[in-house]
Amino acid sequence: MLKKVLLAATAVGMLSACAARWDVEGVAAMPVEGGAFNQALHKEYLDLAAAERAEYDWCDTEYFLTKARAVAGGALVLPQPVEERDVAQSEVEVLNSARSALMTRLEANARTTKPAGAARAQAGFDCWMQEQEEGHQPADIAACRSIYDSAMDGLEPAAAPPAPAPAAISEPGPFMVFFENASARIDASARAVLNAAARAYADEAPVVVVISGHTDTTGADQMNMLLSQRRAEAVADSLSMLGVPPRDMALEAYGEEQLQVKTPDDVIEPRNRRVEIVFRKPSS
Repeated sequence: MLKKVLLAATAVGMLSACAARWDVEGVAAMPVEGGAFNQALHKEYLDLAAAERAEYDWCDTEYFLTKARAVAGGALVLPQPVEERDVAQSEVEVLNSARSALMTRLEANARTTKPAGAARAQAGFDCWMQEQEEGHQPADIAACRSIYDSAMDGLEPAAAPPAPAPAAISEPGPFMVFFENASARIDASARAVLNAAARAYADEAPVVVVISGHTDTTGADQMNMLLSQRRAEAVADSLSMLGVPPRDMALEAYGEEQLQVKTPDDVIEPRNRRVEIVFRKPSS
């Protein structure tokens, strides 16, 4: 009889411990430190935990409650890294891109300037990741992604300052061609610089035209290296049409390695999105 009583008591203790892991109401009652963003993010994670508990998804209930507890304690809780979820390989690139965009907004002060929207975007992303891992409820995946997309629309940063106008050219180079974010398109301002560079080439030949592509620090390193190469190639193609022979060109790509304006990672900076053109005397 005593053994049965002890077993029963042990079972009750285990159930109580498990219930504490899924105690949405208890976590909801916690005081929240850290300001408006943490207040909003705490509620978002509680809502996700409650939704998962209603579906008897105990693992994800516990996951979202763990994040809610950390937020309440004043911790800086980040969107979940994609590699922490077992999502289909076909979705990894899309999710990584979405997380990178979200981190750019968050690090650009969205937590302070738009705390509710920033919290909504972060929770929407984590929800999207969780549903994508399960992979069998397309409507739920779409709903979470819609939450993320809508919130991100509200976090669009203020328009970046326009690229500096090309300075009056008094001597050959360096000529600076600037680009829109994530673009290798030659616009009207760039064409004016390239026309001046082509005229200078005609006056200075024989020279080697060194064309070096660069990016700012937004985006992945490898993608930025490829983007800087595309920008250098676009400038070379334009110069070729303006009479500069390809044999006299040397193309270089540096990605975000040689910033004109030093910034942290994931910072939008128009002056770093550039191609530099300089003339170099050919080696004898």
